[in-house]
Amino acid sequence: MRMKLQYTRSASATIYIKELEGYDNDLFARQITARGDKQKRQTNVKADMTEWRVTEPEWYNLCKDIIQNHIVFLSGELDVTWRVVSAWGVNYKKSDYTLFHAHMPSIFSFCYYPKASVNSAPLVFSDLDYEVYPEESQLVLFPSYLKHGVPSQREDEERMVISGNIIAQYD
Repeated sequence: MRMKLQYTRSASATIYIKELEGYDNDLFARQITARGDKQKRQTNVKADMTEWRVTEPEWYNLCKDIIQNHIVFLSGELDVTWRVVSAWGVNYKKSDYTLFHAHMPSIFSFCYYPKASVNSAPLVFSDLDYEVYPEESQLVLFPSYLKHGVPSQREDEERMVISGNIIAQYD
């Protein structure tokens, strides 16, 4: 049974999960596919990964939405300016995976899934012993210090994600 959770709390972290509406997931998928594997599997991601800073207007709008409407659920009301410093896409195919890693020194990181199926490999948070099974249009926002990875994609179905890192700028 798959549970739909808004928040998952542990002694050390909160993970925010929310379905986002109004995004053209087919366009996101085409943009990720068109870029191909820019990283040549030299990062923690062993799948087709775009450049680190995709600047498509639609990605900018997604990042703006995350900062304006969702980050407050993790950060609270802080007097800072949040900024996405990198946003990239990944296309997982059968047998692709991601090694466990964290995104320090960023404050928050996110995953948005324009393409996922019931057979998609989960996003695993090893620090919390917790898994998120991705769904299309789902946003997962979490503290960047959490170690996370993706086990091998078992099915011959694509699993696409837009990921990014967020920092705080103090005025």
